[in-house]
Amino acid sequence: MLKTKGFSLVELLVVVAIIGVLAAVGTIAYNGYVDGARKAAAQNAMQQIALMQTEYYSITGGYYGVSDCSPSATGTSEINKKLFDTEGDEKVIDVERYEFCVQEEKEDSLVVGFVVKAQAEAPPSCEVDDKCPKVFTLNSKGENNF
Repeated sequence: MLKTKGFSLVELLVVVAIIGVLAAVGTIAYNGYVDGARKAAAQNAMQQIALMQTEYYSITGGYYGVSDCSPSATGTSEINKKLFDTEGDEKVIDVERYEFCVQEEKEDSLVVGFVVKAQAEAPPSCEVDDKCPKVFTLNSKGENNF
């Protein structure tokens, strides 16, 4: 009787297929964890901005913000400059793939608070397919939608 050592081609293909399935599932799970971590980092940054608003109010007697805003790189840059006193390319608020802005909250033309907004960068298909990322908000009273 002749004995051969090693694997047959079919056995090898089955092992490769199993490894491929495990890799695909692992990649999907990993991407979910990374997106969740970015979202948590953005929420922490929003709370950090809200804390700096308290300090800004104690120094200037008012809140920093614009009358209307959409999260953008410019808004994030202005927050770093105005609230965190950064210069040049220095950044305190810098969450990968997220942009921020601060909007004034008004009652009877008086600024009574602020709303911090954050949004993940929109994919190119955002306008066409209406798949834009959700805008997270946190106001001066601590109310949020995340």
